[in-house]
Amino acid sequence: MARSALQKAMDLLALRPLTEFELHRKLESSGNFHSGEVDEAIRICRDRGYLNDPLLAEDAVRFLNSCSRGRGVIRQKLRARGVDQEILDAALEQLAPEDEEEAARNAAAGKLRLLVREKDLRKKREKLFRFMISRGFSPDLAGRMVKEMLSENSPDGNDIF
Repeated sequence: MARSALQKAMDLLALRPLTEFELHRKLESSGNFHSGEVDEAIRICRDRGYLNDPLLAEDAVRFLNSCSRGRGVIRQKLRARGVDQEILDAALEQLAPEDEEEAARNAAAGKLRLLVREKDLRKKREKLFRFMISRGFSPDLAGRMVKEMLSENSPDGNDIF
């Protein structure tokens, strides 16, 4: 029995939320449906509210921020999922600077617990800074967090940031 593109789309969306781009790619890559069938299934899913890229982007921003990720990583992950630039920008605007700063503070504190054996303060700062950048935080925010977290540990008061 041949399944329709809509049935396949519903099965895919039951597993996890998808962007329109992801759903389109999955349906087309199956090779079982014509382009018109895929477009119609996506339109129906969007009309019924099963596909909502702006809502998915807002949820992803909140989730990734709560996992101590910065704007850079959030932007990269959502672009990879095919979220339009306007939707992505709108979702990132919902992220308050205080929330991103708190996420950065949590990430830095977690990494510092892993760096307790590092005796060289300069190396510790460099490792922490690189870690913060890899988590998607801006160099400015990463530098401020390194200063905040390690300033009381500086024996001579000289900062590298």
